[in-house]
Amino acid sequence: YQLPLQVSRAEEGGWHVTWDEDSVLNKEALNLAVRVLWVGCISLTVSKAEEEELSELLHEQFKCVPVFLEPELQADFYHGFCRSYLRPVLHNQLPLPSTTNPFADREWRAYCNANKKFADKVMEVYEPGYMTWVHDYHLLLLPSYILRRHRTAHIGLFLHSPFPASDVFRTIAMREELLRAMLNTDLIGFLLFEYTRNFLTSCKRMLGLEYEFRRGGFLGVEYG
Repeated sequence: YQLPLQVSRAEEGGWHVTWDEDSVLNKEALNLAVRVLWVGCISLTVSKAEEEELSELLHEQFKCVPVFLEPELQADFYHGFCRSYLRPVLHNQLPLPSTTNPFADREWRAYCNANKKFADKVMEVYEPGYMTWVHDYHLLLLPSYILRRHRTAHIGLFLHSPFPASDVFRTIAMREELLRAMLNTDLIGFLLFEYTRNFLTSCKRMLGLEYEFRRGGFLGVEYG
């Protein structure tokens, strides 16, 4: 969900911005002979008064559209739901039995709100015919929010993390909401076939959906 940029304040005023060459998705990662717009967050905290100036700079010089999340929302979204709740389950790490419920409704609402903010930014620059690529588990709800605004949008999702076995994934409180949002894409990419199989099994056991083989070596699920 982060832009592949390093942004800091310059000593003489203004901004110092460079491409982050160590980012998994850097400016050369896609290597497509088409115009690419990046939508995502930056690690630097900026004031409301600075957002417009920085947004114009990033868009004009780097083709990047920043999404600014308030500190409290950022904490509940990223450190709360994404890192503390969702990531361990995706990596097959179940919490030890305790009297405390690891799911926090406040953090889930933050996850929803952050994904909605991303959808708002995507639609600000979206044009008919665009292909929207969503990356990783931080934005699993984004396909649904985009389709609510543009029913014919073309959306792809690539999951850079594992996808667990269905009996592990079913421990997620909002498992059906996440599965249905992922199915609102045209194409989903996984790191390994094992993760693909786990996803398809989850769709079958939790949503009653079957898959079939498609031309080109794809596996298809009819949904929506």
